[in-house]
Amino acid sequence: MSYYAFEGLIPVVHPTAFVHPSAVLIGDVIVGAGVYIGPLASLRGDYGRLIVQAGANIQDGCIMHG
Repeated sequence: MSYYAFEGLIPVVHPTAFVHPSAVLIGDVIVGAGVYIGPLASLRGDYGRLIVQAGANIQDGCIMHG
């Protein structure tokens, strides 16, 4: 997994979540327990907080903006 800070905010990932190594998390992103984030997914908390709640399933290539 690649993750990057945006305006001083960095992603927070629960230890039981799975984030594929090719996924990218940017900025104010919070990933809850038991979440699955698939290959090439892009989650950007650049213009607002993005909260992925427990048990969510984010599939391959999904793009999400906060």
